[in-house]
Amino acid sequence: GPGHGVTEVRTEVIRITRDMPEWEAVSHAAEVISAGGVVCFPTDTVYGFAASIFSERAVSSLRKLKRRSSGAFIVIADDFGWVSELACRVTKSHRRLMAEHWPGPLTILFEVSPSLPSYVTGGNDTVAIRVPNDTLSQCLLRACGVPLASPSANRKGQPAAVTPDEVLEQFDGRFDLLLDGGAMENDAPSTIVAVESGRVVVVREGRVGMTGKAV
Repeated sequence: GPGHGVTEVRTEVIRITRDMPEWEAVSHAAEVISAGGVVCFPTDTVYGFAASIFSERAVSSLRKLKRRSSGAFIVIADDFGWVSELACRVTKSHRRLMAEHWPGPLTILFEVSPSLPSYVTGGNDTVAIRVPNDTLSQCLLRACGVPLASPSANRKGQPAAVTPDEVLEQFDGRFDLLLDGGAMENDAPSTIVAVESGRVVVVREGRVGMTGKAV
């Protein structure tokens, strides 16, 4: 009959405990990411994708998923040390923000380092970085050993996905692995800020209230 012998491609789903992540699940996810695949997982804010910033194939898969031909993806890293690799012209104001808010749900825009591949920045001269403070993100980042491009797992114009079902509804079969950590409590994304002549400019409202702060 019609469709005979065609297996529907499904995304692999593995349950994970967010505050005490099972090592098998984390290391499997890290293998998928290291091989240039795309994983979705509950970040410290909402469900987000994860792809190695050093894999052009993975980042181009993210662009297809998110339907974003240009523009930069938020990059998550396991500690502050990556900033000097990914960004340049890091000012005192940036450092104060990092000291005060990282690890945490504040994403900071930096001038991009020439060493960062242009497929990550999508032609932008800035890179958005944050260091998450939750156990699962940190475990995954350490297991991967590289920063990850991590946009939220929703299509443009759709609300941020806060349950595994919302992710699968939009993307089942279109990425490799979903770490199912259950429903998130809150759908606010990270706050995105830039620093302009010593003042914080809020680019996107989110978890951290920052309006009009001087640094």
